[in-house]
Amino acid sequence: MVALAIVAVALTALLGLRNRSLSMAAFAHHLTEATLLANARIADLSTRGASATGTTNGEAAPYRWIEEIRPTPLDGVREAVVTVLWQEGAHEEQVGITTYLFDAQTQ
Repeated sequence: MVALAIVAVALTALLGLRNRSLSMAAFAHHLTEATLLANARIADLSTRGASATGTTNGEAAPYRWIEEIRPTPLDGVREAVVTVLWQEGAHEEQVGITTYLFDAQTQ
C-alpha cells in the first residue's frame, strides 16, 4: 500500500512536469515566430526606407505588431522600433527590436 502511494505521488509530479514542458515548448515556439516576424518587419522598413515618423500597426494572427519611427538628434537618422505582441494564456507577451534607419543621401 505504501508503494502504491509513492507511485501515485511520483506519477502526479511527472504529469505536472510534462504539462510544464509542453507550456514552455509552446512559449518557445511563439517567441521564435515573434522574433522572426519582428526581424521581417525591420527588414521591410529598411527596404522601404520609411521616411515619415509615426506609428503603424499590423496583425498576422495570433500576432500583432507596432512599428514606431522616431526622430533622432542626428540629421538623416531615424530610430525604428518594432514590437510584436501575442496572447500567452492569461497574459500578453512581447518581443521588440530596435534599429536605426538612414536617409539615402546620408549614406
